[in-house]
Amino acid sequence: MRFLPALVALAIAVPAAAQPLPNYDMEELRGAIAKKDLGKIAVLAAEQGGERVFIERFDGEDAGTPVDIRSAGKSITALAVGAAIADGALVDTQVTVWPYLGRPRGEPWDSITVGDLLGMSSALDCNDWDRKSPGQEERMYRTRVWRDFALNLPAREYERDAQGEGPFSYCTAGVFLLGQVVEKATGQRFDTYVQQRIFDPLGIEGVVWRTSRSGEMQSGGQLTIGAEALLKIGRLVLDKGRWDGEQLIPESWIRLMVAPRHQLGQHVHYGNLWWSTPLRSPRGYEGAVMMKGNGGNIVALVPTYDAVLVVQAENYNREDAERHAFTALTAMLGALEVPEGITAE
Repeated sequence: MRFLPALVALAIAVPAAAQPLPNYDMEELRGAIAKKDLGKIAVLAAEQGGERVFIERFDGEDAGTPVDIRSAGKSITALAVGAAIADGALVDTQVTVWPYLGRPRGEPWDSITVGDLLGMSSALDCNDWDRKSPGQEERMYRTRVWRDFALNLPAREYERDAQGEGPFSYCTAGVFLLGQVVEKATGQRFDTYVQQRIFDPLGIEGVVWRTSRSGEMQSGGQLTIGAEALLKIGRLVLDKGRWDGEQLIPESWIRLMVAPRHQLGQHVHYGNLWWSTPLRSPRGYEGAVMMKGNGGNIVALVPTYDAVLVVQAENYNREDAERHAFTALTAMLGALEVPEGITAE
């Protein structure tokens, strides 16, 4: 299978020092998880070529018990936006959001677009990585009506570049507002629309979305979902929006959704609520796109391997959570069949 040449190009030669991870095989990985060397890893799962390779549980829960994947759920909101555009409910990503939200405020708020919120590049003074930010997500969670919190956020110093792109600022409140836009555009509650439009065709059930005290859906993440469902979502994206012979999401949207928009580190890029980061394999480094959330929750799509890897973990708010998840992903990728054809650099 060949998918997204730009992502394959991300399989650049990454210096070893950039990812100083243990070089575990799967047996060593299982041992490290059992000894809690990697904190609380709940589930590991992998499929290749559309066929399940393994699903393993490590937290003592029943096999299908869902896990809160935190901000990895944001990537599902990007799929919902693409579906709404395909359905004609939204025109495109350039449409401004305030007509859907019913709260015009003047500039720069009134010029915020769907695309700005998808790329974490709006004028909202909102940075989850800065606890002093007015829009930091923990401030929103303390309120009863998240919509009012998000709509009343101040603006930051803001200027678009020559391509019309604003500066990156990681903002859960903005992704929550995207869900509100989808609700207004489609005339359905966000979770209902996602269930009918995406989850039902994939055979996904039992997903639980976090809500505010006033009952608003948290489209900015924090949904509880099983590993089987995440494998299916990953396969949908890896197969360019097709599932069981049906084009659920337009291929053009999938390509736009995962295309890098911001470079956040030497080998870390961000697109429309999806990440791009290379993974170490036995033959070098492979380009990968990812859903990523607090605690080390990662769904990694590796086009050159035609594979979907899932780590569900509960290392919430730990600085080493992502390192532990990447340790697991590296071992999992090493356990898969090495594909012929495209090679890593």
